[in-house]
Amino acid sequence: MDIGEARLMARELMDEHGLHDWHLVLDRAKKRAGVCRSAERTIGLSAPLTRLHSVEQVRDTVLHEIAHALVGPRHGHGPTWRAMARRVGASPERCLPEDAPSVPGAWVGTCPAGHTIDRHRRPTQVSSCRQCSSRFDPDAVFTWTHHGVPAVMSAAYERQLTALRFAAEREGSGDAVSVGDRVRVLTPGRYQGFVGVVVKRGRTRFHVRGRGAVLTVPFDHVEAA
Repeated sequence: MDIGEARLMARELMDEHGLHDWHLVLDRAKKRAGVCRSAERTIGLSAPLTRLHSVEQVRDTVLHEIAHALVGPRHGHGPTWRAMARRVGASPERCLPEDAPSVPGAWVGTCPAGHTIDRHRRPTQVSSCRQCSSRFDPDAVFTWTHHGVPAVMSAAYERQLTALRFAAEREGSGDAVSVGDRVRVLTPGRYQGFVGVVVKRGRTRFHVRGRGAVLTVPFDHVEAA
C-alpha cells in the first residue's frame, strides 16, 4: 500500500474511533506491522511492511492497534481486547496471517540438509534446524551468510559452537558428564583443580557446586574426579 494513503487512512480511522489526541508514526520495524504505545498516546505502523501489505491488511493492522488503545495496555490480547477488536472491525487475532508479505532478514542460516531461516540481526546464539531435529543437534547447526556473503561469526559464538560440539562428542563416546557427577575444574587460574558436583547443565556450561561456591564451567573444562 502507498505510504501516503496508509497515513491518511490510519488518521481517519483513529479520529473515527475518538483517538483525536493520539499521534500516528511510521517506523522502520521489520518484524511487526503495528504497535500501540499507550503511555505516549501513539500508534505506529511499520513503513517497510506497510509498503508490502494490501489495503485490507493495513486497515486491519490499524484497527488492531486502535482496539489496544481503547481498552488499555493491561488487557493484552485477552478477551476484553478481542471483544473490542470485533467491535471496531478488526480481526480478533494477535498476528497477521502467516502468508502476509514480510521483509526477509539480511542474515540467512542454512542447515546441512538445505533448510533455511532468516534473521534481521546477527545471531548471537548457536541454533540448529528444527525441521531436522526438535532438540538441539550439533549435526544440524546453521551456517550463516549476511547479504549473501559467508559471515564471520563473533568469537563468543565460535566458543559456544566449539563447546556444544565437544559436549556432543563426549556424549557420543560415552564419556558424558551428567548432573550429580563429581568433577574437577581444568580452567587455568584461581579455580583450577576445584572439585565439586555438577548441579545443572546449561547449553554450553556446567554449574559445579563445591567448597561453598558454585562455578559455571565450559563443558570441555571439567573431568571426572
